[in-house]
Amino acid sequence: MDVKIEEVTIDKCKSLLEIGRQTFYDAFGPPHNTEEDINGYLNEKFTIDTITKELQNPNSKFYFALINKQIAGYIKINSNDAQTELVKGNALEIERIYVVKEHQGKKIGQLLFQKTLDIAKENAVEFIWLGVWEKNPGAIKFYERNGFKSFDKHQFTLGTDIQTDVMMKLVL
Repeated sequence: MDVKIEEVTIDKCKSLLEIGRQTFYDAFGPPHNTEEDINGYLNEKFTIDTITKELQNPNSKFYFALINKQIAGYIKINSNDAQTELVKGNALEIERIYVVKEHQGKKIGQLLFQKTLDIAKENAVEFIWLGVWEKNPGAIKFYERNGFKSFDKHQFTLGTDIQTDVMMKLVL
């Protein structure tokens, strides 16, 4: 299986929006959250305007994982003022890393993470950090296998539900 990692450009905005909505819904929709909460969040955070602004921010980068030119997953990384939390130090945030259901278990998430690691090293970043839902043990184990350690918690609001994210970081 040949997987190509490619930076997402503004002309791929619609494709990014579609894959973002699909993978977020698959990961966090019912039964994990109510239909109302998940759709409210998607309609607020995953719009063409929001995705366009994110793509235009020089401190946010998106990358697709492509198999035979089909999008199998994507990652969003943030630096400087694009990070969702103020963290001390020269850091890079993984805000989103998602793999399409049919491609899960094929090491695509690992390849996307490796791209982030390469970028972090190129930019002499001190650490990579992220927030992961405390009720997502598979993702937490993935990050732990890659050397991440829990360092804090923060709240994440999905619709009307206030949830807890575990904040994890990998010191480089």
